[in-house]
Amino acid sequence: MSIAAGVLFVLYGLVTAVRASLGWLYLRRRAAHQTTPLDLGEVTVLQPILSGDPTLAACLSGNLSQTPGARFLWLIDEDDLEARTIAETLPLHQRVTLVMGPPPRDGENPKVAKLARAFPLVETRYVAVLDDDTVLPPGGLARAISSLEPGGLATGLPLYVNHSNGGSRLVTGFVNGSALLTYPAASLLGAARTINGMFYVAETAALERAGGFEAIRTSLTDDYAIASLFRRMKAPITQTDVLHPISTTVTGPGHYFGIMRRWMIFGSRYVRENYSFVSMVLILLPTVMPPVLIVIGLAAGWPWLLGALALLMAKAAANRLLRQRLGGPAGSLTDVAYEMAADLLTPVHIIFAFAGPNRFNWRRRRIRMTDDRITYE
Repeated sequence: MSIAAGVLFVLYGLVTAVRASLGWLYLRRRAAHQTTPLDLGEVTVLQPILSGDPTLAACLSGNLSQTPGARFLWLIDEDDLEARTIAETLPLHQRVTLVMGPPPRDGENPKVAKLARAFPLVETRYVAVLDDDTVLPPGGLARAISSLEPGGLATGLPLYVNHSNGGSRLVTGFVNGSALLTYPAASLLGAARTINGMFYVAETAALERAGGFEAIRTSLTDDYAIASLFRRMKAPITQTDVLHPISTTVTGPGHYFGIMRRWMIFGSRYVRENYSFVSMVLILLPTVMPPVLIVIGLAAGWPWLLGALALLMAKAAANRLLRQRLGGPAGSLTDVAYEMAADLLTPVHIIFAFAGPNRFNWRRRRIRMTDDRITYE
């Protein structure tokens, strides 16, 4: 028992050290990249908007103030009266245009359907996609565009910042506890097969050559689908070091489990189609091992349990160092506790995602997957 437990403990420690070291090396390389002056008037930001989060108005106005010069297309479904009211009550600027359209039909991704409707309206050299709960930091859009390689795509790193309740903090712990240890490391190894779909940017002409949003209108996972379009063209995909805050308010236990269920369904599809030694080291082992370590600790005695907790804390500490390197907040001991809790709960969410019916909520929309087809209930 002690030998097997020791092997697993050492393995988790090595995996964490490898992920953190690779991420550190990649971010250090990105820090040497110099931002060139850029006229943001050459950028159109597409923002698919769906009501349901109380921070929506603050996020929309925050992007306007922190990305001066860029044009915005706010994409709203005709039946989403709350979103339209919020948009129209904000002090609209000449840079903002509301684009209204019908709600998604069965088979259509609700986010991509909006993007496909608006993309023909883009007349600028660059186009960016930005989720409605995401706020770009000052200079972030220019830095991302300056990182673009010819014909390629660039994306940022998510930083969840909503600490309003326990559910929100668990979601924050899950994302912040995994993104910085996964995206940069995969990029350094040349093994990145998807992107952070909450923010990305490309040359408009390059996206047109890739097939545009019409080519992925029925795809369940828009981030993986858009990355696949560019990889199919053998176009470069750049993981930048732009750390952008995201505010998602979790309203209760049902909402929390619904969010995690949706993400686990998305993630399982990605892993199945991209299984490799790298994905095992960067994704699978770090996901399944935390509860295993705790169970071993409970069975083997309190020294082993303390060792398991110490390993999870060390992982959180490594993640904190990476976040601080990018200018992000260090976080409190409470944040560390929620990150550890999220690590322990993730395998549970995976089990429920596979065990339950193939349905999930996307804010106020109820979606059922039938043979990879999206159906609205």
